[in-house]
Amino acid sequence: MLDIAVSRPCTVEIKEPRDTLALTRRVNGVKLDVVDDPNFAALKRGQTIPWGSIRASGDEGVRISYRVRTGRDVTGDPEF
Repeated sequence: MLDIAVSRPCTVEIKEPRDTLALTRRVNGVKLDVVDDPNFAALKRGQTIPWGSIRASGDEGVRISYRVRTGRDVTGDPEF
């Protein structure tokens, strides 16, 4: 799990390894969807009440470098 948001929007962006992971969003423990861009996902405020999470899945042992942005720092668009 890369981030859990409680009543705050957030974005997660994968720095490394690009294009090799699958990001999914979960709201209240229910898997919403597989994210279209494998390197970027966002949760809106309404999806984080009471909580939402962004998870990454890939090969075992893969080291993930990522950035989480929250609150006013949320961009809604990939930046890398």
